Amino acid sequence: MMNDDNEIGFLKSGKYRIPILKLLHKSKYIPSEIAKKMNITISQVSRTLSELEKYGLVICENPDMKKGRVYAITEKGILTLNKLGEDYKW
Repeated sequence: MMNDDNEIGFLKSGKYRIPILKLLHKSKYIPSEIAKKMNITISQVSRTLSELEKYGLVICENPDMKKGRVYAITEKGILTLNKLGEDYKW
């Protein structure tokens, strides 16, 4: 189990982790939509979502799908975003 400082450090150490979490705070998305909105590759999105999912910050709501997987932020993800402070508010 990570403590708050470790989670914050984890988020800040990745280029796309915080922006993707902020995006998922607004709505649910599939990876291709995230990639298009952020102008990054799907592989970057997929890797970041996988990392965020490992730490319980996002969840795939339909993991059995090969394509069209829908991702959402978790309660833990929202709480962790809130702990980042005013510089990271959405």
